[in-house]
Amino acid sequence: MAERPLLPGEYAVLALLALRPMHGYEMTAFIEEEGLSDVCPVEQSTLYTYLRNVEARGLVTWAEERVGNRPPRKIFELTPAGNELIHAWLRRPVGRMREVRLEFLLKLFFLARLDPDAHRELLAGQVRACEVYLHALDARVLLAPFEQLVVQSKRSAAEATLNWLTRYAQEVQEQVIRK
Repeated sequence: MAERPLLPGEYAVLALLALRPMHGYEMTAFIEEEGLSDVCPVEQSTLYTYLRNVEARGLVTWAEERVGNRPPRKIFELTPAGNELIHAWLRRPVGRMREVRLEFLLKLFFLARLDPDAHRELLAGQVRACEVYLHALDARVLLAPFEQLVVQSKRSAAEATLNWLTRYAQEVQEQVIRK
């Protein structure tokens, strides 16, 4: 039986650990402070489930840390396999428009901090992915009226996403030029 794909929240946990080793409470606080909860809300209990899942796959490891008289806490960090997986995932555009609202935004957030060049490359790759998606919609032969309605809906969403991506890519490029 093949392993199920990682959930976006599990990728978010790996990406947090790509920034630096952290304990669970620190991860939850980071998500809230940085506004990531608007994209990927993760409650404390869910976070620990994600950590157990990625640990079971050998993607993270942990060491116990004691601070004063407090109970020990687990400091999690990526394994080499986890590091390789998250860096590959971060650089891969999403194929479905509905993934832009979650996975793609997570990728942009983390790549901006980890690798600004890869951030710009991901943006360019996602623009191309949207263009390919739109061309595929145009190539469809539509027979039923409802099928036409569905494709019009998908086209509208893809065009809006492409417009947003193009504007954001221009903003990023202007920031690079100003530096």
